[in-house]
Amino acid sequence: MKEKLNVFHITLLIYITEMNITLFNLPRLVAENIGTNGWIGYLGLAVIATFNIFLYQIVYKMGRGASAFEIMDSMLPKTVTYPVYWALALFWIVTASFIGKNFFLIFQMISFQTTNPMLIFLLFCLMLFYLLIKDIYSISKANTIFFYMSVWVVFLAFYHFREWESVRFTTYLFKDAKQGHSLHSWLEVYTSFVGYEFCLFLFPYVNKQSKLFRGVYLGHWMITSALLLLIVVSFGFFSFDQIQSLLYPVLDLLGFMEFSFINRIENLVFVIFVLGNLIVTLMFCFAALSSLKQTLPRAKGKGIEFAIVLMVFIVGFFPKYLAQSELLLRKVLYIEVILAFSIPAVLICALQYLKLKGKMPNNES
Repeated sequence: MKEKLNVFHITLLIYITEMNITLFNLPRLVAENIGTNGWIGYLGLAVIATFNIFLYQIVYKMGRGASAFEIMDSMLPKTVTYPVYWALALFWIVTASFIGKNFFLIFQMISFQTTNPMLIFLLFCLMLFYLLIKDIYSISKANTIFFYMSVWVVFLAFYHFREWESVRFTTYLFKDAKQGHSLHSWLEVYTSFVGYEFCLFLFPYVNKQSKLFRGVYLGHWMITSALLLLIVVSFGFFSFDQIQSLLYPVLDLLGFMEFSFINRIENLVFVIFVLGNLIVTLMFCFAALSSLKQTLPRAKGKGIEFAIVLMVFIVGFFPKYLAQSELLLRKVLYIEVILAFSIPAVLICALQYLKLKGKMPNNES
């Protein structure tokens, strides 16, 4: 009998998965797209993300714990579902590659400027493969270790309160957004929440005692609180114009810190975030793996895992420069947000149809 995930593991897994690469430029994204006191808008977007999680909870309850693949296979023939699974798997592989490569292009900007980022990315992919061949419970245990190694970074924010001024917030609400207010500008900030949707792929690995969605909600609001603290510190530490002009405000915050026992703390912190980025990349690959295994049930060994990681590495050759990488990453994250809302909506409709036909999947945990 395979061990099930518990609420603690689920909470930390969602926390780390939502701590994606947008972390480093999040204060600028909020200032550019929401405007003054943008932290309030960020909080509102977190509530929308919570509603999206609630949609997945409806899917779980209606389907009695059945996976998304079981639901779709109960309604549609394999000739229809398999191409969809392959397309989703390919998209998640590409997204994983862009997220992983973008991190190392940023890292190259502050250190090792002459080093080929693909060499470091190769080592990253080797670690990715080692984790991908493990089961989700082993992944969650590794993630727990990574959480304890990185959570202390949140408390570094309090270092900046000696230079923090509340007057920098102004009394204006959502003013001076660079491109005005539009769905696109708010979507730009919403991409920072990408990650919670992978709770969909945890359905087969939990039971009623796991309290899956309690963990998802806790993880989502834990990382939201941490990033909200980061935004508030940035808005009170820098002027509003400075935030909009800084490419990665978080790196500037780290660069401001001085300790007698370490020369450049941003390098230390950045190396630690490699582990978090590894989990984010891994979860996209895990989603792709779940989709491909559904279409290749007889596949043995670690061939699928190797093929996924190889594709991640190959796709990593495409974004050669940081600006190009940022553009590609934004595009795939937009699509991921659309999928995050579309998939549960489709599954809810499918479950309602199966209920009317009396063909509900029976997977009571």
